[in-house]
Amino acid sequence: MTREEALSEIKQFRSVENVVFAMRILAKIGTVADIFTLMPIATNNTTNPSIKKLTTDAICSIIKESLLTRFNELTPDMRQKLATILQTLDSKIINDLGKDLFSGDNERRLSALQMLGILKRHPHVKDILVKLLQDKDTKIRATATTLLGKMTGPNDQHLVLMLLGDDDKRVRANTVEALESMGNSEVVPILVQYRKDPNNRIRGNILKALYNLGYPDIEEDLVDMLTSTEPLQKASALWVVTQLKYKSSQKVIDAAGSCLLCDNKMVHRNAEAALTAVGTPRCMGYINYLGRIFRY
Repeated sequence: MTREEALSEIKQFRSVENVVFAMRILAKIGTVADIFTLMPIATNNTTNPSIKKLTTDAICSIIKESLLTRFNELTPDMRQKLATILQTLDSKIINDLGKDLFSGDNERRLSALQMLGILKRHPHVKDILVKLLQDKDTKIRATATTLLGKMTGPNDQHLVLMLLGDDDKRVRANTVEALESMGNSEVVPILVQYRKDPNNRIRGNILKALYNLGYPDIEEDLVDMLTSTEPLQKASALWVVTQLKYKSSQKVIDAAGSCLLCDNKMVHRNAEAALTAVGTPRCMGYINYLGRIFRY
């Protein structure tokens, strides 16, 4: 029986046997579009209990597989809607995801972790994420760090702080973002120790986090990065200026303006973005004059 035939059988409901078979088919090969056909059956109090359970199982199976295999193809709004339906219909979804989170398929594991992030209302999600902070896979650790940062409060930073010393730079960069999102200024003295990190992304994240957590003294570090001979250092510093709309220092603005003379495409693009974000007459002057020298 094809998917189309299964849908037709369900709509016509000629026999319980055929509908049962059709539901099992949809549970394996159904698509998100089929949920709209199945939901009225699953939520109707007059539906035969056996059919209702099969319908619910089919919906949950479709949603889970769609989120696991097409997560990045779905819009954030659609992901959240599907997650809400799944949590409403399946109280054991977190347990089921555990099989995928600790399976041998790395891609499926990462998708399951992303899926876990939109099921964060479940009380056990945080515990699972903390466990995954010790995972051998750096992608898993980095993603778990980011998700944990979004759902923990100011008093939970100890769960993430240990990852500032992780061997993987992506994990360390995500850890800084997570600590910033927690909003606890008590971590500032710890973050200050990493303000000279050799990695451009980590260093940029540190300066942005420090500033947003109430530590304004980042001028010297920004100028140091903006005048670096390394394009990536320049680009990251310009990203920080853009994110913060940093206009507290003429030295920083002048250094950002000089980046328009850099023949690196990314640096030049980031310089224009930073100066535009700040938007002062001095910034616009740099764009109008120096910005014309290199055009990509």
